[in-house]
Amino acid sequence: MANYVSRVVTSLLFFLALLAGLYFYQHNKTDWESLPIVTGLTDAYARGLDRIYGLSNEAIQDFYNQPFAEQTEQQQIDSWSSKDEGKLAVRTSWKRDSILLHLRAKGFSRDKLRQTAPVLDYIGRYKTAALNEMYRSRVPASIKLAQGILESSSGHSKLARASRNHFGIKARPQQSARDKIARRQYAAIRDDEFTFTAPAVDVFKKWDDHSYDRFEVYRSVGDSYARHSQLLTRPCSPGQTGCYAWIWQAYPVSRQEWDISEAAGAFYHRSGIAAGDFFGGRTHLPYYAACAAGLKMAGYATSPHYHQKIAYIIETYELWRFDFDLIRAVEERDTGG
Repeated sequence: MANYVSRVVTSLLFFLALLAGLYFYQHNKTDWESLPIVTGLTDAYARGLDRIYGLSNEAIQDFYNQPFAEQTEQQQIDSWSSKDEGKLAVRTSWKRDSILLHLRAKGFSRDKLRQTAPVLDYIGRYKTAALNEMYRSRVPASIKLAQGILESSSGHSKLARASRNHFGIKARPQQSARDKIARRQYAAIRDDEFTFTAPAVDVFKKWDDHSYDRFEVYRSVGDSYARHSQLLTRPCSPGQTGCYAWIWQAYPVSRQEWDISEAAGAFYHRSGIAAGDFFGGRTHLPYYAACAAGLKMAGYATSPHYHQKIAYIIETYELWRFDFDLIRAVEERDTGG
């Protein structure tokens, strides 16, 4: 009898372990394979720059030396290269068909190529908003687009459709809400017990980390992009969770790679991630990967692979082109070129 019970228990434990392993596999498989991306940092970015750009380091520096625009000031950017007076004509080198050709050459299956359609649609729809915000705030358009793609499921998530919030920005609980949270009275928490920041106009309840979470609501996706820039550039103390402004100064758009070791060390007590653990031992990274690592260091998201997803989206869809296209447009405007 004892042997029979032992065999039953062993079989049950084996079955449970098998289920756990299957769940773990599927969870991690979904984590990466639900995204139509090429994983890993490659030299495609450096090779692409060498082929198409003649920007000098001085031109890049001049872009960053320009005075920042006010929150309400918008540079009208035309990403279709028209000559409308008052608009900055950005001749975008990013081409949807070229991206598809490259992905096909990289071995994307027909099914995976179909999965790229919402991503490519998103880029085409919101590239001008990202360029406008980069001009105003210096947050790279590539970062904004990649975060928007990831956070909003290319604009198709429930949150994005209901609130036009493309970056998962939460409203803050007021003291009364915090008291109820402490007492676990979650069902009693009301929408008006949360604070949102303009241009947000309301809050939307959606379970994220907690059942009581509220997210900001905007009148337009453009307002969501502006609020995202506001969050990423607000004055703060480097080394603190939620402080992002230092990233754009530490890792500006550049041909050279940036060393993330110092920043990773400063944030290690909060992030628990060593410099070499962000991208497979590499500590010198392309600017967009360094920026993505900075966002992870500072606690923008809890996903363990968040920084990698952002960097790989940028590489896969060559979003870095928008950053250099804007800088080139500003140089041509200022020099009459």
